[in-house]
Amino acid sequence: MTYMPVDGKPDRVHVGARALNLDDWIEINQDYEAYVAYKQELLSTKHDEVFVSLPMGDHGSCEVLALMREHLPRVFPQRWPTGVPVDESRHPLEAASLLVQEDLSLMTQVGTDWVLSAASLCFPSRWDVRDKIGKNLVGIHAPVPHYEEKIGTATQNLFDKLTVERPIWRVNWTVMDSGELHQPTAPRGPDAMQLSSENIEQALHFRRERQTLRKLPESGDILFTIRTYTDPFATVVEQFPEFRRNIGSTIAGASPQTADYKGWVKILNDLQAWSQA
Repeated sequence: MTYMPVDGKPDRVHVGARALNLDDWIEINQDYEAYVAYKQELLSTKHDEVFVSLPMGDHGSCEVLALMREHLPRVFPQRWPTGVPVDESRHPLEAASLLVQEDLSLMTQVGTDWVLSAASLCFPSRWDVRDKIGKNLVGIHAPVPHYEEKIGTATQNLFDKLTVERPIWRVNWTVMDSGELHQPTAPRGPDAMQLSSENIEQALHFRRERQTLRKLPESGDILFTIRTYTDPFATVVEQFPEFRRNIGSTIAGASPQTADYKGWVKILNDLQAWSQA
């Protein structure tokens, strides 16, 4: 269980970026082999659903792969004592994504916009990367409630001011009714799951995304990495007992638009009952 971004305060839309130590750029744990094997399966069976690219992203993609080949054996010498093997037949960003547990997205500057130019997105959180390729930040986040009014300008400024020397990271989170990593589809209908305060610890899952942004020195592109963690509520409560109380008040403070967008509407009453028990 990693990262606890829920503190009981009402859910809010905010950037929450922090300085990143590049030695901590990539995270590897005991699930490494399982994550990479799942990525290989998805890239084989659903390639066009999980990998997209435009020619403008080719330079940055090659740069990402080169950075991975330098970074991984240096930071994880026990795993890669003789260097990093790469599948040269794959697109460089796809090859890079199969070296790590993170999903990788590349943003290229076009005029004043930052455009999604390539992405290997095996573990989406109920969105389809094919709908995002070629779009700028506002277009990518168009379905997200309150994005443009609350953090659209701040996010644009963050991208504009990001430097090679100062990468950043942040944590995003949500509550889902499945622990599946690959979730490209919208929330299930209100009758799809029998949920009550009695089975909530097994039925609901706490999903976190550790996201990093790093500006590439040659292309000037920005690499956005997403490391996904997901655990059933029972596991979370075991490590963080305060989560039970905090998650109820945090989700209760979400706007109706956010609750609807994240699929929380059907669980609110049962979640509140469980949280207050």
